[in-house]
Amino acid sequence: MWDDLRGHQRTLELFRQAFRRERSAHAYLLIGPEGIGKRTFAFKLSQCLFCERTGSHELDACGECHACKQMQAGTHPDLLSIARPDGKRELPIELIVGSSDRRGREGLCHELAMRPMSADRRIAIIDDAQTMNAASANALLKTLEEPPPGSILFLLTPSVDAILPTIRSRCQPVTFTPLPDEDLAELITSQGLSTDAEEVQQITTLAGGSLVTAQQLLHPVLRELRERLFRALGERELDPFATTSQVLTTLDALGGDPATQRRHAGWIVRFCVEFFRNELRSSQLSDPEDPLAEAPELDRLAAQMERCIDAELQLQQSMPLPLCLEGLFDELSRLRRGRVPA
Repeated sequence: MWDDLRGHQRTLELFRQAFRRERSAHAYLLIGPEGIGKRTFAFKLSQCLFCERTGSHELDACGECHACKQMQAGTHPDLLSIARPDGKRELPIELIVGSSDRRGREGLCHELAMRPMSADRRIAIIDDAQTMNAASANALLKTLEEPPPGSILFLLTPSVDAILPTIRSRCQPVTFTPLPDEDLAELITSQGLSTDAEEVQQITTLAGGSLVTAQQLLHPVLRELRERLFRALGERELDPFATTSQVLTTLDALGGDPATQRRHAGWIVRFCVEFFRNELRSSQLSDPEDPLAEAPELDRLAAQMERCIDAELQLQQSMPLPLCLEGLFDELSRLRRGRVPA
């Protein structure tokens, strides 16, 4: 059942110890970056608890019983799962407690309180829990305070910062760390995302231990953008207006809602940082006997990387994308011409 689990064996063992000692919680806050396996872990754990041939204290599953087959098909009636809909910025309250005219008579909380249909418990998985607004979070509070017997809730979030303290205090936090590079590289290869060893290494370095991020970076349009950006930054003269125009055109081609486009813009900034790090590494290796020989060039590269970090902060603060990117490439162009800030 757990043979293909990557990077989270210690977390699995902690859950096993809790269930063996009958000290499991009714609600868990699974914390960690997107794409590192939190959702997969929650589904596997749910299958173990539903399996008809293994006890819950074992946290294992046979894979053959009716419950396991239902879990594998995504049709188990006692597993409830909600997430932020595509194109939405928040997890709607309707998914938690129902529409305004049926409030409390439908939604996840209502379903969780109903008698299990085939198992001895019901399990709920709330993905994108950080996108709950105050109303949605407050609607969930009563269920967290008075959970139905045997029920378990898994709330998935990349960070606890956006989770209300009232929610955090009623959940047991479990932190998931990014996947080790070796595991991520193997997943990229085994899932057929890439078989080119050099590309796998590049993507693994940039992905930060996230398979979802690796998949995004392997998008053909994003890969082409990285190559174009590297070529532009490698020119003697950087044309800030042409570069900004190319980047914005690519963002339009990638599509997505404003939040997705802003995430893609973040990759543009990180590609710039990657380029300057490579340049810095090359400069430091150019004359190993005299590492200070290229001090002015090193200062320029350091200043360019600092400007990229500023741009990433501006994106996080919701600065308009065209303004942020124009300012970034204009400043990089000036720094390229030797105007290093004092």
